[in-house]
Amino acid sequence: MFGGHNGYDSFEHNLQELRQEVWAKDFEYILNVDTQEWLEYFRNKYEYVPITLYLDQVDTPYKGKRTIQNVQSDLHVNSPVYNFNIEVPFTGSTFLFSLRPLNCRLDFPEVEIPNGDSGRLIKTVGIQEHEQKRLEREKQSFLETLKVNTENINNDVRQYNAKISGVFQHAYTQIKEKAEKEQLFFKSMNIEINKETDRIFKVPVIERKKIPEPSLDKAAPKKYTKEVPVIDDKLYHDIVDIIYTVFKAVEKKPAVYKAFDEEGLRDYLLPVLETRYNNVTATGETFNKGGKTDILIRYTDGTNLFVAECKFWGGEALFAETINQLFDRYLTWRDSKTAILLFVRNKDFSNVLKTIQEAVPRHPYYLRKGDDRVSIPSVTYLKQ
Repeated sequence: MFGGHNGYDSFEHNLQELRQEVWAKDFEYILNVDTQEWLEYFRNKYEYVPITLYLDQVDTPYKGKRTIQNVQSDLHVNSPVYNFNIEVPFTGSTFLFSLRPLNCRLDFPEVEIPNGDSGRLIKTVGIQEHEQKRLEREKQSFLETLKVNTENINNDVRQYNAKISGVFQHAYTQIKEKAEKEQLFFKSMNIEINKETDRIFKVPVIERKKIPEPSLDKAAPKKYTKEVPVIDDKLYHDIVDIIYTVFKAVEKKPAVYKAFDEEGLRDYLLPVLETRYNNVTATGETFNKGGKTDILIRYTDGTNLFVAECKFWGGEALFAETINQLFDRYLTWRDSKTAILLFVRNKDFSNVLKTIQEAVPRHPYYLRKGDDRVSIPSVTYLKQ
């Protein structure tokens, strides 16, 4: 235990593999991949969970006896040896027990982890009848070594985990620059490169170490077909900007619109959306999945492009219910672009925005916050 490969060398080897994995991708992948999802993939692949020892739950069960031969006055005497296990519960990456920390106590006891990763560390100690106090001495010595070297390897692994993001960003930035230079080179010669839109399917949140690497559409499973129209982020932001602009005008004429309910305000918006984009229809109170959604933009073939729900602000609890309603009742797995339109009658509008910013990260569907936008609050990524 803690006497195997040098931990620093193992961690550096992993970081080098990460760099090579980034550089192995073709330029089309580099230019189209969702960088945040790709980073999460690398974190799940290369990070280790620091070890937590539960020293208050250590057990020393008796595991039986065996017989050894002792030589006494030229006589071979069979003596019993009583075996005890020192069992220490733990959580974390089992692999770390095999690494040697930078600062290491030079004591490498042999231990067993049943089934390879059961959350129990076992050291077997055999004592004879005249060694009653040896078990406690062995136990305390083992636990002290275990505690010290665990703290040391945890310090090393935390530093390593913190490097993963920086190593990825550096490698990605370098290869992206090369990809963009090549793109400009072909463009300067008026050669068209066959590209797909910037559509990437979101990485599902599943068990650690099994998160798949983000895939572009052409490599996705058959259930994700290229024929399914999906708006890209640029068009999505355009829709959100249009909604913001329309209702900014409403704010300037409160006397005209103050009597409007959700339906009236929504109907004021729908013609603007429908006339701005070709080959789409914008409808209200339209059935989708398990209910009627307030705003639904569809492609001519009936495929959903954008789903939105309208609500008057009624506090944090109602806001959380609205998120649940939108995701649980109105969105299918194909609906990747959505929004909630909040109409606020409160005089203290800034306080409402603060409440929203604090409430969203606490919601179980929260994934991450997007980049701040100039005109309106930032886009937030949620998971289904």
